[in-house]
Amino acid sequence: MYKFERYRQLGLADFNQPVGLKMNQENRWIKKAETIPWDAIEEKYARLFPSKTGMPAKPLRMALGSLLIQKQLGFSDRELVEEITENPYFQYFIGLPGYQTEPPFVPSLLVEFRKRLTDDILGEINEMIIAYNTPDDPTPGGGSNPDAAETDTAENNGTLILDATCAPQNISFPQDVNLLNEARENLEGIVDDLCRRFDYYVPRMYRRNAKKDYLNLAKCKKRTGKKIRKAIKQQLQYIRRDRKYIGELLDTECELTPKQTERLAVIDKVYEQQKYMYKNKVHSVPDRIVSISQPYIRPIVRGKAAAPVE
Repeated sequence: MYKFERYRQLGLADFNQPVGLKMNQENRWIKKAETIPWDAIEEKYARLFPSKTGMPAKPLRMALGSLLIQKQLGFSDRELVEEITENPYFQYFIGLPGYQTEPPFVPSLLVEFRKRLTDDILGEINEMIIAYNTPDDPTPGGGSNPDAAETDTAENNGTLILDATCAPQNISFPQDVNLLNEARENLEGIVDDLCRRFDYYVPRMYRRNAKKDYLNLAKCKKRTGKKIRKAIKQQLQYIRRDRKYIGELLDTECELTPKQTERLAVIDKVYEQQKYMYKNKVHSVPDRIVSISQPYIRPIVRGKAAAPVE
């Protein structure tokens, strides 16, 4: 395991300074280096930078420190290496044993740093830095707070997003053809399940043709209004036919599961909304469903330049 010199213990006098250069102990990068538990981080994540075989890997402090500088100041990879080469405070921050005029690494090596130090690992390191700089007794005056003991044991973590109007959801961009294609596939799955459970022949649903019609638009580079309307009409026809099959099966002894009943109600509403927009040539409808799996989600107009609708 690579062991770098601990400037925090040895003092700034051990940093080999160029002639005429005096390190300012009040510099922000020197102070910032004091707030990071380099030893603990290296002990936990040094396995990410093995150096037993091949070319020796760079120390973890160099990789982490370089990414922190780049993140804070917004340098490109090439600019970052140039700045570190010219700035002794940056060299101190990334753990170099002394000032040097040669670049500590090539710019392309930053790509490897980012691959090894993923967002999850950086999040864990951030928690270690916070814990390192948090006093053991956070109560004012050093007094004890019995209620805080229960709060400390709670395993609550993550990011809290507060917004008075909307909350983000991880769904695909709501396109009418994609939504109808998903509804059609769900109906085909329901028909297959009913026929399998109640021993009926699976009706002919022309799945390949339906999939081909959808892909003709999905793979099209230039989607004209005429092509989109044609694809929507085709998917609406497939959904109407599959829905008819399900109705005929339900007229017998076939029964839907509670989950299938809920999904079928959502698909029926999606079909009515899409059919209304197709016939009236509009792109909005009250309480429009944009996700079959999450029908409660509603888009909202925010008026932002980057994302007018969220």
